[in-house]
Amino acid sequence: MTRKISVSELQPQIGDVLDRVQEDRDRFVIVREGREEAVLLSAEDFEGLLETLEILSDSELVRELMEARAELASGDGHSLQDVRRGLQDDQRRSLKSG
Repeated sequence: MTRKISVSELQPQIGDVLDRVQEDRDRFVIVREGREEAVLLSAEDFEGLLETLEILSDSELVRELMEARAELASGDGHSLQDVRRGLQDDQRRSLKSG
């Protein structure tokens, strides 16, 4: 959940707010003098946003993802469960032969 919090409201309860950010995944827009100045979110959420931006900035990767999505929608792809099963089968065969 995202909520707005003023700097004056944030200061005395920074520990509680950080706990909510970390444990509950809450996000806060920090307001100073009536203007939204900053956002407080967990480090994990921040890393996820950076990763998403990196992926979306790679047009070739986005094209490949869209193609893969279309393949799955048309039934031409493989489910994650099928891929895992195949990897496990390959691992078993490798252990038996090695």
